Amino acid sequence: MVEVIAYLDDNKEWTKEEIPAEQLTLINYAFANIVGLEIVRDLKKIHLINELKEEHPHLRTCISIGGWSAGGFSEGVSTKESREILIENLIAYMQTYHFNGIDLDWEYPGMDVAGITASKDDAQNFLYFVQELREQLDLLTNETGEVYLLTAAIGAADELLETMSPNGKYDYIDYLDFVNVMTYDMRGSFTQIAGHHTNLFPYPKAEGELSVEQSVNHLLKKGISPQKIVIGAAFYCRYWTGFPAGVIDPVGVATTSFGNQTVDYNQLKELLAKYPENIFWDEKASAPYYFDGQQFISYDDVRSMAAKADYVKARQLRGIMYWEHSLDLTGELLNAAVKQ
Repeated sequence: MVEVIAYLDDNKEWTKEEIPAEQLTLINYAFANIVGLEIVRDLKKIHLINELKEEHPHLRTCISIGGWSAGGFSEGVSTKESREILIENLIAYMQTYHFNGIDLDWEYPGMDVAGITASKDDAQNFLYFVQELREQLDLLTNETGEVYLLTAAIGAADELLETMSPNGKYDYIDYLDFVNVMTYDMRGSFTQIAGHHTNLFPYPKAEGELSVEQSVNHLLKKGISPQKIVIGAAFYCRYWTGFPAGVIDPVGVATTSFGNQTVDYNQLKELLAKYPENIFWDEKASAPYYFDGQQFISYDDVRSMAAKADYVKARQLRGIMYWEHSLDLTGELLNAAVKQ
């Protein structure tokens, strides 16, 4: 496995000692945002990560730009002139905080589902943007001798993958070192059908088709090199409540709630330890779940993390990433992945 990538939120509670730099290749530091054409966010704890990089020279960092409901992209990339200013500001911000690259997290070009501005020209402008940003990063490399990463977080579902490209060829990936496929939240706040939100394989139940494997296969069929594909894992759960009486197998069952509630693994493991009789493993999906008759919880655990790491190696993918490091400060989930 080439990459083990932690997304790390500057706003979360964590200490330098809780970041296992020796196990990671890259930290995507979240988030900075685009306001106008400026890059804004006064990072409070990035000095701790820069200290870690001095102590662990192999470790690299990217500033992650955007996130769910973060706008500014559509307007920022809409013209060549605006892109030039935005790129200049991005690179200046990257250098100010001593990052090794930039991770773009636009959710999603051409779609306003997150309440952000969208345009039919977004995908084409995104392609221009990554091409021009790559050119400027390469020019900077010629000046400094440093190599700068350029990556993007992309959706898992076919519709979310297609919206990134103006021509169906996914040639924007030519200008990226790799893509971080967000193979979590594949089921959740948009559905009242209980299901796995970060499953490795599809399963034969309602809404069960989407999986890590489906996303990977979609990208490979587009001619994307496996060495440009990083799959995602979740250090948090999603849960559904309100099942019909007598349900034994909850996967694919309609509930009275949406799967919009989340709990981090730090808290979840207490429930799992207290009621181990309610923990199950879905062989088809290669995913765990908790079910007590009224509450269904989907999450990654030690077994599913190991399975994802094995999958990365078997398919010769670039690596694995996860959201978000502070959500499991026990180290259990990361350890399971890196020990494979």
